[in-house]
Amino acid sequence: MNYIFWASIALLGYHIVFYPLLVSFLSIFKRDRKTEEILEFPRITVLCPAFNEEEVLAKKLDSFVNLDYPKDKIDLIVISDDSEDRTNEIALEYVSKYDNISLRIQKPRKGKPSGHNMVEPDLNCDYVLSTDANSIFYPDSVKFLVRTILSDKRIGLVTGQLKYITKSGHSSGEGAYWKYENFIKKCESKLRSIIVANGSIFLIKRDLFTQINPISADDFERTLITLKEKHIAKYEPRALVEEEVSEESKEEFRRKIRIIAGEWDAVRRHKVLFNPFTNFYTFFTLGSHKILRWIFFAFVFLLIVSNVILALSMNKLYLIILVLQIVFYLIGSLDFIIKNGNSLKKITKLPGYFMIMILSSLLAFIRFVSGKQQATWSTIRTNQ
Repeated sequence: MNYIFWASIALLGYHIVFYPLLVSFLSIFKRDRKTEEILEFPRITVLCPAFNEEEVLAKKLDSFVNLDYPKDKIDLIVISDDSEDRTNEIALEYVSKYDNISLRIQKPRKGKPSGHNMVEPDLNCDYVLSTDANSIFYPDSVKFLVRTILSDKRIGLVTGQLKYITKSGHSSGEGAYWKYENFIKKCESKLRSIIVANGSIFLIKRDLFTQINPISADDFERTLITLKEKHIAKYEPRALVEEEVSEESKEEFRRKIRIIAGEWDAVRRHKVLFNPFTNFYTFFTLGSHKILRWIFFAFVFLLIVSNVILALSMNKLYLIILVLQIVFYLIGSLDFIIKNGNSLKKITKLPGYFMIMILSSLLAFIRFVSGKQQATWSTIRTNQ
């Protein structure tokens, strides 16, 4: 039981702390990538799926119009997933004003991957930029993506940075999580390649943007396709979009279940990538960065059970660790109950996010095994 206890701690510690430190250390020995000014601007099509996004769509389209990129070299397609609010009406207002904005409506509602599949045969461009309706472009974001992808012929995909903002000044922990994720992405990118793009902003070569499974975790699977085709994927932190952070733990919880289940499914379709003898880097980064997170629940369960059994011997060390675990999980559980604005949120936020990781990874695994993954989603604004 001692072995199980300490092995669980070791694996959790490796995933959360040691792996980020390891890739950070290894990336020190890699030179920074040089990018040069764009001599000839490539043709880009921006795909913006939207379901009931009337609150943010105008702001999104304004940010597209204000991009520092030649207007005759970039266009945007709003893919309305059978929206029921004013999303289509707002999109048509912009279509009437700007020649490089168009609207496609998907009926019935099928989700983001199916929306991409619907328009894919008609795309006539050099690169496709995938984005979300609530992710607001910074003016120079596309230029930074293009400069990076043109800097090396091996690069098939480049993703930008999602910057979270809040209206109330409170958040559930997602902002801190993304800072952690972005640090890992930056290190992996410098070392060789990232293994998952940011769905709110990524640019991909047109020939790599193919038909995809309707229940796919789009940003993850397109990165796997890029790696499978012997390209690499990069992270460009200067290519920014901003998005209002979810302030509700319940919303993060549902979203993570859907995403992780979809990522499990993508791994199954691209398992050829995970042969350590032919794709060691992918095997190493995916296993350390993603798969250990997806089976997080197993290590926590083994840690708790082994700790309880060992504490029965009245060993002080195991008793102290057990008490600390119980207190931590109780505080994390309170995060689901305490409303935003409460001063206790500052204490419960981190343990609460940890609880979300545990429970979402467990339920996502169950959903994946049972084959009950869904393709559609609901925005936080829709649920309010």
